[in-house]
Order: sequence, then structure tokens, then C-alpha cells
Amino acid sequence: MKTKLLIFLPVIFILFIVIQLFTGSSEKQKPEFRNFYGIAWNGTPHENIAFAKQMGYDYVFYQKGMEKDSLSKGLHFYIETPEYSVYRRQIDTKAIYSPEEIRFAETHFALMNNSKSFPNNIARGWFMSDHTFTPQLDLQQQKVISWAIDSIVEYVESIESVNPDFKFGGFAWDVPQPAGDFWDTIQKPGRQITLEYWTGGDYSIKHPEVTHEYPTYSDGRIEFYKQLYQTTRTKFPGAKFMMEPYRIYDDWINVVGHRTDAKEVTPDLLAQERFGTEFVDDKRIFDSGLINSENVASTTPDRFSEADNRLFAAKAAVNGAWFSWYGRFGGTGDMPGFKSIREVPARLKLIRVLANWENLNQTPLSQRSWDRTVFKSPNAFASPDVIAVKQPETEKLFVVFLNEKGKVEIPKGKKVAAIYSTDDLFIEKIDAAEEVIIRSNALIPKRTDCLEKGYIIELK
Repeated sequence: MKTKLLIFLPVIFILFIVIQLFTGSSEKQKPEFRNFYGIAWNGTPHENIAFAKQMGYDYVFYQKGMEKDSLSKGLHFYIETPEYSVYRRQIDTKAIYSPEEIRFAETHFALMNNSKSFPNNIARGWFMSDHTFTPQLDLQQQKVISWAIDSIVEYVESIESVNPDFKFGGFAWDVPQPAGDFWDTIQKPGRQITLEYWTGGDYSIKHPEVTHEYPTYSDGRIEFYKQLYQTTRTKFPGAKFMMEPYRIYDDWINVVGHRTDAKEVTPDLLAQERFGTEFVDDKRIFDSGLINSENVASTTPDRFSEADNRLFAAKAAVNGAWFSWYGRFGGTGDMPGFKSIREVPARLKLIRVLANWENLNQTPLSQRSWDRTVFKSPNAFASPDVIAVKQPETEKLFVVFLNEKGKVEIPKGKKVAAIYSTDDLFIEKIDAAEEVIIRSNALIPKRTDCLEKGYIIELK
């Protein structure tokens, strides 16, 4: 009996290997933390979740109330700049505050002086109006760091308690300079500064009732990140962290790279807010050893043109990187300030998932090509004429024809089962078989009113 068992075990092992070879040696990671829909400051929770589900995003940026929406089931959420969720972010210079509120502010926020009364002693952060601004936590105090981390974890747990099927995914930070997000004035336009502008150095003025364990504000903020990472990973082992510096090398790698704890504080994903392709082309980023090309992304909100977005998507795709939104759709550069995903053109909705879907489809990099005009692979195609990408898992073909020359090859061995036009959330709306012509094993638009619309092609 023992001899038979010894013979049988290798057979089982060989069978396992064969199955792996035929089904793919590396399974798709689910959920994929880099496959995120990062809109947090625009639109409604329901429409953002509905769009994210339709486009196969695994993660969304949290908006209040998402956990109460039935569509959130199965999604994971990032909290953007989590410290802003646990204290009153806005100080109104025209408002009247209680003694308790003033004492909290003066012992928890970074001060620019001890010579003036509240609120003129609070270092000014990003402004909301000409009389409201964002105070920054005094992260030179270990007491404040500990309070913030405890409060953030409680906040996460309160969201998950409402809907355990809407799971916490991690934290994200917009333009995360260690020296802080301080501004010289709350009058527009203003300019970003450091505490040196008021105090003479990288430090806040210490309130008489507190102690500073960290000599500089930068040291304190780095320590806040590190301790938050450690606490979060202990309580939520699958949690991930991302940051969106304006430029990955200049504004993050070059700032923290010299530190002995640079690897400890560098997040799992770095996204470039600035338009351009430096996020994959600047070799200094990867030579630093802090991050690789599979863990960088473009999230620029600054470019509207089809050509620019095709370039960013293609460069991300051929390097195994990612392309998405962070916080907002636009409002800077030449990108309109869309207030809702419903306002965003279909071409932008689709081009922003091209690189992500290529990665999720596990299209080999060797099969992804970009000649500075056309991107193509067995699963995706983007040119000045058309965008077409196969959605992972459903294997539906998502298409936007950009002009009358647009032509989409039907994959070999496949036939068209149905053609649908989509609504403004890119969800199948009506049968559109009469709008798309099938000719010589290719799809082409029938009329000019079929251009710039979203289509979903079901194949069999």
C-alpha cells in the first residue's frame, strides 16, 4: 500500500504542474490594488461606484456614504489623505470658536508663531476661500502622531462595520511633501511654501504645553507615514499605500532617497500628477531602487486631447505601468473641470483603462507595441481613429470610434454576438447592431453620429 501511495503522489504533482501550465502559471491577483478609480472630489458616491463596477475597477477612492450603497459590495476603498478625515480641516478666520476648540487647535496644529492670538498663530495650509484655510497637524509631536493614527484606524473600522463586504484597501496622499502643504496666504492665487517662510526653518513654533520629539517637520511627517504603515499593516494585512507627487523623481525620490529609511516610507504605488511620460521614462526613478515600473502610474488631470491621453496610456501599457484618475477629473491645464463621470467623453473613460486592462489581461510586454502613433496588442488597439480594448474577465470588447476611418478587427476565432451602445456610465444601453457595420471581419462605424460614442461588443 505504501509503495502505491509513493507512486501516486508524483502523479498528482505532475498533474498539478500540467494544470498550471494550461491555466496560466501566475494567477491574476484579485483584488489588484493598482487597478483603482481615484475620483474622490467630484460626482456622487453612487455614480462613481456604478462606473467603477462597470469598468472592472477593484478599488475606489472613498466618498462618504459609499458603504451604504449596495453596489459597493465586493469593492475595496482607499481613503485619500486620511488625516483630514479625523479633524476639522477648515479654520474660518471670521468664525467664533470655543476655548476648548482653540486649545485643541493650538496643541494639535502646526504653529507659525506664539505672539499672535488664534487663528493668526496657526500655520496656513491650502485655502478654501479668502477666509478659510487648512491647518496642518503638528507632526513634530509623537502625541499628535499617535492620536492621528488611532483616530484614522477607528475611522476605517467605522466604515467597514457598516458594510463588511466593502473592504478597506489602504491610504493615498495627494502631493505628499514631507515638509508639509503650507501656503503664504489664503488669498488666491497664493504660493506653496514651507514653514521656513514664517519660522526660519523646517519646524513649527512649539506651543508652551507641548513637546517636540522630532527636530524638523519633515522628520515628523516621515515618522507619521512609517508608523501609520506599520499600524495599518498589522491590523489590515492586505492594506496598500499610494502617493501622487507632482513629479515622481523630483518631488519624492530626490526628497527622501537619501534617507536611511527611504524604503520604509516609500509607498506601494507612486503616481505622477504632472502631464508627460517621465513616470516611465525618467530612469532615475528606477535606478533609485525604491520602486519599479510596474508600481508607477500617470494620474494627470491636465490634458484633454486624444493624442496626449493615447500617449500616456500607451507608454504606461508598454512598460507595465498604470493610468487612472486621482481625486478629480480636471480643471487644470487644458482639461475641463468635469464635475461628474457622466460629463467625461467616452474616449477618456476608455483610454484610462487601456493600460490597466492590458496588465489584468496579462498581455505579455513583448506583445504590446507603440510606434508613437498606434498602440496595439492581441487585446487592445488605440490610434487616432479608434480605441478598442478587451475587458478582463468578461472578455467584452469596449470600443470608441473617433472618426470614419476607425476599424476594429474581430479577434480570430470569434464572432460578434451582440453590439450595444452605452450610456454615460459606459453601461450597455440599447442594441446598436444597426450602428456598426461588420465587413471583412472588422467593425466600422455606419454614420458620423456613431463617433465618440461608447460601444460594447459581445463575442462568442
